[in-house]
Amino acid sequence: MTGEAAWRARFRAPQTSLPEWARDEPDRLIYASNREGKVELYAWDRAGGRRYRLTDRPEGTRLGAIEPGGELVWWFDDERGSEHGTWKVVPFTGGEARSAANLAPAYPAGLALGHELAVVGTSSPEGTEVWLTAGEAVRLLYRHREQAEVATLSRDERLLALEHSEHGDSRHPALRVLALDGRTVAELWDGPGLGLQAGPWSPLAGDQRLIVVGERAGMPRPAVWWPEQGRREELRLDLPGEVRASWYPDGTALLLHHLHWGRAELYRYSLAERRAVRLPLPDGWISEARVRPDGTIWYRHESGAVPPRLREDGRVLLEEEGPAPPGAFYRDLEGPVPGFLVRPPAPAPY
Repeated sequence: MTGEAAWRARFRAPQTSLPEWARDEPDRLIYASNREGKVELYAWDRAGGRRYRLTDRPEGTRLGAIEPGGELVWWFDDERGSEHGTWKVVPFTGGEARSAANLAPAYPAGLALGHELAVVGTSSPEGTEVWLTAGEAVRLLYRHREQAEVATLSRDERLLALEHSEHGDSRHPALRVLALDGRTVAELWDGPGLGLQAGPWSPLAGDQRLIVVGERAGMPRPAVWWPEQGRREELRLDLPGEVRASWYPDGTALLLHHLHWGRAELYRYSLAERRAVRLPLPDGWISEARVRPDGTIWYRHESGAVPPRLREDGRVLLEEEGPAPPGAFYRDLEGPVPGFLVRPPAPAPY
């Protein structure tokens, strides 16, 4: 709108999530965007240079995932935005959607996709169920009256990480690793009042290391867990805020996402040297970050001066039409309560 205030234009500008690529076809990606007025899922054929919408519902569509081979995209079809519904699949190239699993409508409780199988979590007033689906076949893996969440499948699709609250505290879950026959392989719990989250498994075939994020240090901190060996190794970190982690593609390092006092930083953590090195990225807020198979880093960055942008290392990766206007630089105010200070462009007094 002509003459619209800059802050309104920035607030109304299209927003795009960081694309998720198919594990074995990294040039096939999906992302969520409100570029056409509501949030829907889009496909990005990077090799072919095409982007196109995959879903179109009155309420919009936020929850989706792409299969490792890049052929199918899963998305959650809830009833009028109620978060209660069923999973559907659509070809990556577009087309008619169909039911993804022969399951009754429920609330979603996680999803993990393999090449010929999927693990689907469902939640209802009766509790949580976890189903293994392969084609038309559906088999129950797990059931409990307390809340649980499907986290992720190992690279060889042999082990499943599950977050659960069988101890009765859904705010501080424990972890369980299951084989796909339902057998428990390992358990991890830090005790009452301390939660655990499962990060991704190692990207290397046959490597069963799992990133876990715990609260034993008073803030979320990542560690590496070998479930089949019963071994857990904490990272050596001298960082004051929250830290989360994902893998570099060769499995020798982690990408650390450090959040503190309204700022975000990325670090490369060498597992052999047990040392973190900050990556030279601009100040501001990074909401999402991942390492591509070729080692480049994709992240979503913004600051008071710079509107949200998807970036590949230093350059803009994707930019929607009608980008948000720039803003002003905010200076940190350190103290017992952190804050930010921005000065108007006109001279003082303000």
